[in-house]
Amino acid sequence: MLDDVPFADEESEAEQELAPSIDVPDESDASPELQRKFWWLVLVFNFALGAASIGAMLAGFEGDLQTGGSLFAAGVVLFVYGYYKYRVYTRDD
Repeated sequence: MLDDVPFADEESEAEQELAPSIDVPDESDASPELQRKFWWLVLVFNFALGAASIGAMLAGFEGDLQTGGSLFAAGVVLFVYGYYKYRVYTRDD
């Protein structure tokens, strides 16, 4: 729809003056250890959310309490582990 409008992707002079400048840090600014910890926590929380969600759906919709309950419990355990590791990583020494 906006492809037909000429200059639709250009900012006006007022927008350029009023828009804040944003400095986006480069990921290379973080240490490799911090990057590894970050991506590990991303993985842990993704698995936790997936396991808890699928477990709840299996238990609720299919009535499979054995598998659904186990998956849900595993998701909760992963959430607790991820939260604990996050607190350890962000603790001020």
